[in-house]
Order: sequence, then structure tokens, then C-alpha cells
Amino acid sequence: MMPRRQFLMGCLAAAATGSVAIPLPKRELRCRPVISGPMWWYSQSESALWDVSRWRDELDQQSRIGFNLLWLVNVAGTLTAEKDIRALSELLDLCAQRRVQVILDTGSSSKWYGTLDLDKELAICSKNIIRIGDRLRGHPAFWGWYIPHEIFMFWGEAASYIESIYSGLVDRCKKAADLPVAISPFFILDRDRVFGDFRYSEPDEYRQFWERLIRRSRVDVVMLQDSGEHFSYVTNAMRRPFLAAMHDACAGAKAIFWGNVETAEFECPSKEEFVRRYGKMHPSKVKGAHWRPVPIRRLREKLDLAAEYCEKIVTWGYWEHCRPSLGKAARQWYRDYRAYYDSAGFM
Repeated sequence: MMPRRQFLMGCLAAAATGSVAIPLPKRELRCRPVISGPMWWYSQSESALWDVSRWRDELDQQSRIGFNLLWLVNVAGTLTAEKDIRALSELLDLCAQRRVQVILDTGSSSKWYGTLDLDKELAICSKNIIRIGDRLRGHPAFWGWYIPHEIFMFWGEAASYIESIYSGLVDRCKKAADLPVAISPFFILDRDRVFGDFRYSEPDEYRQFWERLIRRSRVDVVMLQDSGEHFSYVTNAMRRPFLAAMHDACAGAKAIFWGNVETAEFECPSKEEFVRRYGKMHPSKVKGAHWRPVPIRRLREKLDLAAEYCEKIVTWGYWEHCRPSLGKAARQWYRDYRAYYDSAGFM
């Protein structure tokens, strides 16, 4: 039998000539590389148009690709009348019948990050939390809360503010309905400030900041957005240090770490090409930007990476770009993802 060292040296030599591919070691996964459910923008107009049968069809469609969680945002902004509460309750009833877990947001003011007015923000969100808790506390589908104040890192006065907001809202959520409280932060990859005057943080600085903030605020679940500035040129090598940093932060602060693997992206091959096309500006200000559903091969790579670090995977992008009713590209994405889900034996 050929000695192991000699075999490995032979493989390396062969790889250098392109005659053999050396398989990388299989990394242990913490969860299945599949999406548990989408962030869904809950709108008043859609709620008025959709009756129970339409929601039933939507949930059945999601079930066929393995979704068993529904993360609703903008809920607080729609609950202005009794009929709105009734519509939301009916949706949660459908979810309970299907064993779909529902996360409801606390709401926020539109420019909270510009004003940093703690008393005003807590008052607005408290009203929302009480309204939801009074009507839905104890509902079998109501799994948890979501604080929608998304950040990557804050410093100085802003860091104190976000700690106070998170801590205050966690307290209020637990009092209204004692359920897990989640947040969904992001990271930035823009070291040279092409997309705005945002201070870059190294992964270890990011880890230290988040471990402290999670511990002090007592947040239960962290759902990390995985795409930096949401571009198609972002690679797993660029993502990995920040997923590892947040995993360690959650472990240190004793929180649950989920991945928010985005299923939509701004199609652009490089940062240099972005500057050539649009100049130095934030991507949200680009008119006519080309967003697309993430191609299935690329999505599988993203899911595999998240599954190394996370206990569950959710997604932003499905409601906006991947529902079959949105058009040809969305229908193709749905078919591709369903084939992946079915063929991999995740059913």
C-alpha cells in the first residue's frame, strides 16, 4: 500500500498539472442548508386584497419548498382598525394549522437612525408591542418578536443609543408576550468608502461589539444578513470572516445564531464596475438598478456557508424577487430551488 504522505504528494503534483482534483474536507454543518422561511413585507393594501383563500394558496406554495416560518415586517404599521387585527389573526390561524412559526415586528419610526431620539422611539414601538401582545399573546403560531432597527456597527453616542433601544424593546416584548426576540444586523465590506462615508470594522472588532451588545440587551436570536452591500460579486471568502465573528459573538453572549441568506442581489461583477457605471454612491440611490433572484448554484454555496455557522436559515428577497407570481425570473428561481430542495432529500 502506498504510504499516505507519498499519496498526498502525488495528488499535489497531479493537481499542479491539472490532471486530478483534490476533494476538500467536508465541513460539519450545524443545520440543513435550506431556507426555513422568508421575511415578508405585510402591507395594508395586500391584506385588503387577499382573503383567507389567497393566503392559504401562498402558504401551500411556500410549504412545497420547505418553508415553515413566516417573518412578518411592517405589521405594526397596518394595525389601524379592528378589521386589520382580524385579518392578521386569520393569517396566524392558517399558520397554526400548518405548524408555521410566525415572527412579528415591533415597528419603528421612519428615520430613527437620523434622530436617535430614544424616548420618542420607545414610545412608538411600545404602542405597537402592546397592541400586538394584547390581541395575539398565546396564539400557537406566534413564535417571536423582531426588532427592525438594523445596524452593522455603531460607535460613541450611537452605540449607547442602540443598546438602550434593544434593551428597552426586549423588556417590552417580554412583558407583552414572553417569546424570543430577534434582530437582523448586517456587515459592510466597503473598506474604501465607495458607497458612503461609513466606517469599516474588522471582523474581530465586529465580534467584540456584537458580543457586548447582545449580552447587554438580552436579544435571543441574531439573524445575520449575509451579503454585505447585497452585490452579486460578494463571495463566500468575503462573507466567512463576518459569519465566524457573529457566530463567536452569539456563543459568547449565549444567543441563538441564524443566517439571513439573501435570495435577491444587485447584479454587478465588481466594485470597480459599479464605480464605472454609477460613480461613488450608495447602491440604494441607483435608478434602474438590476436586481435578480440569486442563481441556484450561487445560492447553494451561500446556504452551505451559512449552515456551517448557523442553527437555522431565513431569507430576505423571496417576497421582493422570488415569488412565482412576480414573473418569469421568479418562476424559474422557484422551480430551481424546489428541484434542489426535493432532490437533496430535505422533505
